[in-house]
This record gives sequence, C-alpha cells and structure tokens, in this order.
Amino acid sequence: MHIVVKNFTDLKTPQPCDGKKMARLARECFANQQILTIDFEGVQAVTHGFFQELVLPLVAEFGAGFLKNKFQLANMTPEIDEVMKSAFNNLDDYFERHAALHNKACDAEIYELNLTWLIKARELARENAILAELMMGIAEEEMRLEISQLSNEDIQHIAQSGWLCFSPRFTPHFIRSMTRRQHDIVDVLLGFSGSH
Repeated sequence: MHIVVKNFTDLKTPQPCDGKKMARLARECFANQQILTIDFEGVQAVTHGFFQELVLPLVAEFGAGFLKNKFQLANMTPEIDEVMKSAFNNLDDYFERHAALHNKACDAEIYELNLTWLIKARELARENAILAELMMGIAEEEMRLEISQLSNEDIQHIAQSGWLCFSPRFTPHFIRSMTRRQHDIVDVLLGFSGSH
C-alpha cells in the first residue's frame, strides 16, 4: 500500500490525528501481509505528534523488527527527518497528552474531531474570513479573531475538553433534501458511465 501524505489530509501540516488515522490503515495493511509506504512528497512540515501517533503505537503492537521490513518512509526532506528524530527523542509531550486524555476520560474521537475542526478553523480565520464564515460557521468577527490567535497548545487543550466544539448548522429538511439529491446525482453518473 502506498499513502501520499499530502493527499491524505486537507491540513497544510499533518497533525497527530492524521498520524493516528494512518496507523489504523497500517494495521489493515499489515493484516493483509502488505508493505506500507508513507510518501512525504510535497510535504514541507509535520508535527512531532504526527510521527508519535503514527509510529509509537505500531512499534508497541508489532515490534521494531516487523516494522523494519513492512514499513517504509519515502521522500522525506531533511527538515522532516529532523522533526521525526526530535519526536522520538522528546516523548514527554506524547505521554503527557495520552495521560491527560485518560485522566479526563475524554472520548478519543471527540478529541480528534475537535482538533481537526479547530486547526481548519484557525487556518481559515487567519487567511479568509468569508470562508471561515461559510465553511466553518464562524460568523462573529470577535470569534474569528480569537480562533486565529490560538496556538497549537491552546488547540490541544480545548480539544481535550470532552465536549464537541461545534454543532450542526443544518435542519432535518436539509439532510433529507441532500440525501435525496445525492441519490439523484449518483443515478445520473451511473447513467453516463453506462453509456460509454
């Protein structure tokens, strides 16, 4: 299996939640006796947490010897290589983060949803106020300003609150109309594909 990191996530800098998702895919890959290649082509930066969440659980589960033969990293820049080495030399933040999650009894999926939403919201709040409002529902200028100034540590702290940081902005009618429309579009596409 070959995973291109920049195609796997919408985030400019892959985060711990991306590493965790890739670790899940790795388990499926290894269960099917496949070699996994993680390709960093076009990626300029990653977080320490990305590597920690990707590699450390796999080492604990499968062992370093197994991973040496079944797990490959490709097209890593020297900067990303340094981040990876630093991530494994400084594991205090990784263990503190996991201890905090277990101590707070925070739902891991809620944490990942919050983390991803807050990172994307911060990016849009900094770069495009209109998209921040349309895509993320951040209509108030004061809220956009506050979100745009969040640090990575702030985002992780908020994400661990145990409460979902955002709520649906649509109505039941909207859901019904979108699911009906989706079937219509699929039917049309299937009609086109069948005619070729």
